[in-house]
Amino acid sequence: MNSIFLERTNQPSARRTSPEIRSKTFLPLDKSLLLLSVFFIIIGLIFTYSSSAFDSLVYFKRQALFDVLGIGIMFFLSQTFTNIIKIIKPVHILFAVWLLLIWVLCLPSAANVHRWINLGFFNLQPSELAKAALIVYLAWTFGRNPDTANDNSLLIMPLIYTLITIGLIIAGKDLGIPALMFAVAFAMFFLAGAKISKLFYLILIATPVAVIEIYRQPYRLQRLTSFLSPEQAAGSVGYQLVHSFYAIGSGGWFGKGLGASDLKLEYLPAAHTDFIFAIMCEEIGMIGAFFIIAAFIWLLIRGITLARSAKNPFNAYIISGITICLTLQAFFNMCVATGLFPTKGLPLPFFSYGGSSVIVTLAMMGILLNVAAVEKRITTGDKF
Repeated sequence: MNSIFLERTNQPSARRTSPEIRSKTFLPLDKSLLLLSVFFIIIGLIFTYSSSAFDSLVYFKRQALFDVLGIGIMFFLSQTFTNIIKIIKPVHILFAVWLLLIWVLCLPSAANVHRWINLGFFNLQPSELAKAALIVYLAWTFGRNPDTANDNSLLIMPLIYTLITIGLIIAGKDLGIPALMFAVAFAMFFLAGAKISKLFYLILIATPVAVIEIYRQPYRLQRLTSFLSPEQAAGSVGYQLVHSFYAIGSGGWFGKGLGASDLKLEYLPAAHTDFIFAIMCEEIGMIGAFFIIAAFIWLLIRGITLARSAKNPFNAYIISGITICLTLQAFFNMCVATGLFPTKGLPLPFFSYGGSSVIVTLAMMGILLNVAAVEKRITTGDKF
């Protein structure tokens, strides 16, 4: 068996399908995924307002606008995604994202980094688009030819495209999203059946690049070393992490109550963005935080279930990629807030304030909903 999904998708029912669905009727959406989306959106809006020390209503209104736009895109993709990629090849979508990543490198830096394109009403972060584009491209590549992961001549292009995408983001002085994308791509190559020996070469390429980038920016090395004992650097690079500990610890089991956070009052930087989980722990306690974690675990379990039951290889890979991306990003963010990982700017999906992150996250949920609906029709034998 060349891949985890190959044995299942080589059944006759898989051969008569393609990653496309022709239907004039509304696709019924997966109830679990839809319920999770609604839960995440509502709780995310609550904590956008609650975690903002000042101008809470301003942040809430803007986040609500991003959510509305994201919900519109989510429902649009939930009905059209598999038809769209029949018209526009995923590799062309990836190329378009590369142009945006190159464009942002040509713009003046903001806070000494090149990450955003100012669109007026919000700043577009192309690296967020790159996450979704790379997942779709890899799923499309592996779905078209199940032997890709074990054929050196076929494997070389997805490897190159993955490294180019990650490299362009690193060039903008960002290591958080590239680390996440590398982990997701690694998982997708593995699920496609790539041998560990081949994946080892990918690690060999990535390791020196990561080391060079860490040493190239002194603050990265300081963050890496200080997270082991942040109290010793509480007045400098450890300040944010130490105050994240204070927020989590002071919340106890049941929290101080919504809006009652003390640490958000100019003590914890990025309280409504990268460190929103710490404020959530302070206000709703560890019991409340466990419910948030449980929701992401539910998303992971549901994604695994849908991927394992998928009849179409493309559907299986894209469900796996998106599920791993969203849950792994949440895991990384929570680990940073609790001091298990060095501090890095990765937003908590659905919760952290920011237009690009929210919109792309909901767009990926729309893709997930569409593919799940297509698979349900394939399984039940509906004609379309």
